[in-house]
Amino acid sequence: MKFEFNCRTADNVELVLEGVLFWELDDLPAMWRHTGDTSGDIVHHIRSKFILSVAQVNLKQFMQTLHDISEQILQEDTEFYAARGIKVHSLEVTRYQCADKSTAAILEQIIQETTNRMNRLSQAESENEVNLFRTQGQVEQSRLNTDLLAIQHEQSRAEAQVTGRAESDHVASFLQGLEKEVPLLEDRIKMWQTLRKIDALTAVSNGGANLYFTPNDVNLSIESRPPMTCRSKADA
Repeated sequence: MKFEFNCRTADNVELVLEGVLFWELDDLPAMWRHTGDTSGDIVHHIRSKFILSVAQVNLKQFMQTLHDISEQILQEDTEFYAARGIKVHSLEVTRYQCADKSTAAILEQIIQETTNRMNRLSQAESENEVNLFRTQGQVEQSRLNTDLLAIQHEQSRAEAQVTGRAESDHVASFLQGLEKEVPLLEDRIKMWQTLRKIDALTAVSNGGANLYFTPNDVNLSIESRPPMTCRSKADA
């Protein structure tokens, strides 16, 4: 059942309310006992309740709490409907406007500005969600990079430890293997160093690099001697 009536807010703004009520007949004998005009009773009752409730709020409060007002009016009068054998399903205000045209234009501007503000807020929230998602992605990427660096560092340490152990075992085996033939440890160490120099020379000779030796590496010494004098036969 549709309805339409006028009411005034606390700040004296006259409104025209349009709405719809969904109801059904639940108890026929009760309806016959209490009223001969069921729909008329419902409309007048709802109108009086809306006039009373809207008069207690200003226009801004009405716009913000319209749904709550409708719900409150419906919940407070269950006994009124039950006494007439009526079961109400929902009460909705589908449209409202100001009775005065100039006030209606102002209200339209308010509604439009409210709609624009809600759109801007929605757009800002969307941008914030995108920025938050991007930031979370960057944080997650940084965390993954940190984990990757830690894994690579751990692998490098493991590889270095394996290489070091292999080199240590190699040196130990070499020194222990020559212990009988070369009793002195220093001699065995010199032999090992010589072999390593040979390996370095081999690696350099196979590439395009240049190898430079210091005098200590080649056991080179430079001496300064006085020039030799020669005598002629005549002098002799």
